[in-house]
Amino acid sequence: MSLQLIVLSGSAADVESMLAPSCGDAAEVFTIDTENVGVSIPTLLLDSVGEEKIRAALGHTRVYDLYAGVWNGAS
Repeated sequence: MSLQLIVLSGSAADVESMLAPSCGDAAEVFTIDTENVGVSIPTLLLDSVGEEKIRAALGHTRVYDLYAGVWNGAS
């Protein structure tokens, strides 16, 4: 299953930098508004990298998991 996330971050470039070591440029990262960035991690990437590694890369930000319906991470 893919991951669909909202990251509380100032820019898509910041989120791309966080994800680059584990995902390269394979994750879709896009600006939602001035404070929120959307992230879509395809199933094949998630299966090869592992969800823990992706969540660890975003661990110092607040992340909303669209499937779970909850905010996780730093406050």
